[in-house]
Amino acid sequence: MTDSDKLLLAKTEDLVRLCDKYAAAVFSDFLDGGEIAAIRDGFYFPCGYNFMFFGGCDDCERKILGVFPEWSEADKEEFPIETLKIEGGYNRTLTHRDYLGTLMSLGIDRRKTGDILVDGKCAYIFVYSDVAEYIRQNITKIGNQGVKITGFKTGDVVIPQRKFEKTETVCASARLDAVVGAAAHLSRQEAARLINGGGVKLNFRELTDVSKTVKEGDMISVKGSGRYILSEVGNETRKGRIHIVLNKYI
Repeated sequence: MTDSDKLLLAKTEDLVRLCDKYAAAVFSDFLDGGEIAAIRDGFYFPCGYNFMFFGGCDDCERKILGVFPEWSEADKEEFPIETLKIEGGYNRTLTHRDYLGTLMSLGIDRRKTGDILVDGKCAYIFVYSDVAEYIRQNITKIGNQGVKITGFKTGDVVIPQRKFEKTETVCASARLDAVVGAAAHLSRQEAARLINGGGVKLNFRELTDVSKTVKEGDMISVKGSGRYILSEVGNETRKGRIHIVLNKYI
C-alpha cells in the first residue's frame, strides 16, 4: 500500500468519525477512479453506516464519497453537487482541456470539480455546490469565445451518454497482455513491455502483472492508445482463441 493510499484511508476513517460525531451525512472531496478503487479495496465501513459514491450522474468517473448514519438511507439528492451546463464554442469546438484549463485558471481546487462531459457545442460539469456560483460569475469566455452557464440541481437535467467505438476481435486469452495487445493493436510482447513499464491501468490502478485476468466490465487505460471497457468475453474459436468485444471511449 502506498503512502498516498494510507493517507486516503485515514481521511475516509475521519469521515466515519465525523458522521458519528454530528449524526449527519458527511462528504469527501471529488475522488478520481484510482482513489475510489483504493477505498473499495482497503477500507471496511463499520456495521451500521451507509455509504455511496456519486458524482452527479451514474456514469461519472470522478465521484464524492458520502457516509450516512445508520438511520439514514444513502441519498443522491443530499450530495453537495451542482451541474453546470456551459453553452458556447460556436466558432471552434471546445475540448475537455479548454473547459478544465479555464476552471483551473480561476484557482479552483481540482478536488472541487468532477467529470466534464463535452457534447458538441456544450459541456456539462459537475462541481461542489459551494464553488458553483463563483464559476458562474467569473467565466464568461472559454478559448476566447463567449459562453453561457446555467446551473442545475442533481437530477434536474438530462446528461448525454458517453460515446464509445465498438470493436469485436479475438485474442489468445483474457490475460491483461493479450487484451491490451488486441485493444491497442500491439503484439503480445509489446503489450507486456508497456504493462511492465507502467503504461497500463486496470480499473484506474496501475498494474504490472501481465497475467492478470481481465473480466467483463473492467476498464483498461493504455498509454498512447486510449481507454477501453471489456464489454463481452465470448466463446473460443476453433483455434483456441477467444472472442471479445471492446468499447473504446471517444
